[in-house]
Amino acid sequence: MKTILLFIALSLTSAASFAQTQLVDEYPAIMKARNADAKAFFEARSTPDMVFIAGHNGSVQNKDYVMGLFKNQKSQTAEMADLKIQQAGDLAVATGISTITAIGLDGKTGTYKDAFTYTFRWMTGVWMLTNMHHTKMEYK
Repeated sequence: MKTILLFIALSLTSAASFAQTQLVDEYPAIMKARNADAKAFFEARSTPDMVFIAGHNGSVQNKDYVMGLFKNQKSQTAEMADLKIQQAGDLAVATGISTITAIGLDGKTGTYKDAFTYTFRWMTGVWMLTNMHHTKMEYK
């Protein structure tokens, strides 16, 4: 009997230590944080080895490249459409259509509509962005 109780206690403890949220439930809050301060969001919620496949030319970039995009911007917001999220364990993939509006330091606005794929990993209690892929649809 003691063995069974010990096994149950250990099982519950192990399950609790690996508890995570469903990305589909957290995605609205993630997007709200991203749109409130895109630079701070990407700094805090993407892994140091994040890979970005750029929509405008298909080049493979890193986190430093993404962070450099914000140097000439006052702000950047994104609207997502046709969002689909699949999750297996500590990995999740979000796909859809993004319309990103960037306002430059000079006040000029650019709009970038892309199909996107984002890969997230549950790490240290939060969903971290590990990979981004954009495919250009329409840039203005």
